[in-house]
Amino acid sequence: MLRPPRHGWILGLLLVTPVVWGNPEPAGADAAAFDAAFATALREGMGTTPAEGTAAVEALRATLPANDALRSRRFDAMACRAAQHDRKAYIANADTLLAAEQARSAPDATSLALLHACRAAYLVLGTDATVVERAYDAAVEAAQRSADPMLLGSMLSLRSDAHSVSGKFAKSLMDALAAQDVLDDSGERFAIAANLQVVGIAFRRMGEYARAEEYLLRSLEDEEIRSRWANTMTALLQLGYLYDETGRYDEARRMLADALELCQRHKNHAACAYARLGLAGVEVDDGAPRRALAALEQAEADFAESGDPGDPTMLALVRGQALARLGRDAEALPLLDRAVATWTTEGNDRYLALALPERARLLERLGREADAIADLRRFIEAHANDDRMRAEQRTDLMREQFDASRREVENAELKAREALRLKEIEGLNAARRWQWTAISLAVVLVIVLLVMVARQIAKARRLRLLAMTDPLTGLANRRHTDYRGSEAFKRARLTAQPFCVLAIDIDHFKLVNDTHGHAVGDTVLQRVGRECQRTLRQNDLIGRIGGEEFTGLLPVTAEPAARQVAERLRAGVESLNLDDVALGLRVTISIGVARMRDSDTNFAGLLSRADAAMYRAKQGGRNRVVSDETA
Repeated sequence: MLRPPRHGWILGLLLVTPVVWGNPEPAGADAAAFDAAFATALREGMGTTPAEGTAAVEALRATLPANDALRSRRFDAMACRAAQHDRKAYIANADTLLAAEQARSAPDATSLALLHACRAAYLVLGTDATVVERAYDAAVEAAQRSADPMLLGSMLSLRSDAHSVSGKFAKSLMDALAAQDVLDDSGERFAIAANLQVVGIAFRRMGEYARAEEYLLRSLEDEEIRSRWANTMTALLQLGYLYDETGRYDEARRMLADALELCQRHKNHAACAYARLGLAGVEVDDGAPRRALAALEQAEADFAESGDPGDPTMLALVRGQALARLGRDAEALPLLDRAVATWTTEGNDRYLALALPERARLLERLGREADAIADLRRFIEAHANDDRMRAEQRTDLMREQFDASRREVENAELKAREALRLKEIEGLNAARRWQWTAISLAVVLVIVLLVMVARQIAKARRLRLLAMTDPLTGLANRRHTDYRGSEAFKRARLTAQPFCVLAIDIDHFKLVNDTHGHAVGDTVLQRVGRECQRTLRQNDLIGRIGGEEFTGLLPVTAEPAARQVAERLRAGVESLNLDDVALGLRVTISIGVARMRDSDTNFAGLLSRADAAMYRAKQGGRNRVVSDETA
């Protein structure tokens, strides 16, 4: 449920202690020693605590050669990345240094990149996201001019995180993946591993949980990350958030407990506060409100000890949820009101979708049914907006990747055509060089063939997708549903995990077609399919297997939970407003639930039992859920 803060203790990776601005003049320092220390600071940051930051700045200062103007400017640019307690002063300092560097006849691209990044980091603490992104754009452009792969990779990674925080996940991933390519060429193992975390965080925020888990676990396995507690802490926290969001509560607890043990060992109260806040969220989500309140008390104590304000709105939400589930409604309601008001002002649909259902339940208990219904309607809208935003971001990512690939192909084709033209001129001027023309033509042919192969592969992928998809609803078709069901059946049998199937049928669908026409019937099928898909969980699948019949696959789901899912589907369809399709039109569904038994030999038998339960639901009056277990 929780998300990492926009800023907080993790900012210490980049922004450390105050320094004395101006050009120091140590004696006897060696340029090569400074360059080596500067490269280390660029690669590994300037510490994670004020004490470490002071030591890092002073160590870099000690290597600075006397009367070396270029290296003095680079020292000032690196030292600009200082503590965040006086934000305006540090932004003013960055602006002053930037103006001085830009006024030079030959500005140093490395210094410019670091100063733009320094300014952007302080802007993050309270500035419009567009302004922050422009500052990081300038940092990346300067880094590209520096021709330093380590610097460019760092700036791309920082801009990626800024895009991720502002919700531009496609841009974030493009930057993070570009940074990975640059850093791979640099050979800097720590920077490569640290950027894996940036990629993983962006995927998690986009809702691509499997890919996020892959990158975060890869970073956590790297010895360079494990040797630095703050980076290990980041991976553990992110995995904890990921497992909480996907309902894997025991794994979430384990990750957050490991993070808590780590920050306690290093006596970092701010880091521990975020770990405890994450644990409180897990306990609320897993139905343990008393444990959640205990964790919150410890988190608030750690925030107070560290001086970090934390995330007051998220603290209010988690406390409100815990109190509501303990029946302490009078205490819970003001906290939930505060969370809803804040996220409404921010336009944060993702967080509103967390707060509104809890407040709706509480309002219903207080007899405020109209307010509860209003909250549920807002929740449906916020949830839909968040789903749409994530889908758009995924589409944007694919578009960005496609455009990047297309540009590469176009550049290759342009280069090939230019090479061919030059070879033809050479052939006219000197027949003895005909073989070079032949070679160039061969290169062009290879490129064309590669482009054609790539297009054929893309076409084959599109055809494969069409073969698996029902053209009317966009859901899995019968063939793909049967295939996925058989695979899930085998996997459940091998792992001894529960597996349930839903057989879903729209009630009186023939009457809809006969009364309103097949066009309206098709629209009803689309709306029902979309509602079912929206209601199901991350790893579930809904497919249309023919006519008005649908099948739901619920892996790793016991029969009681499957009945709850089926009931949510039934209620969601019943509440569909179809007035825009046909005034007064309402539809319901009947659902049969069947769980895999030891006696089942294949998926078809399990589906047949679900169908039988569904027909009993029809016979029992329709618009209901019947489980095979009640037979």
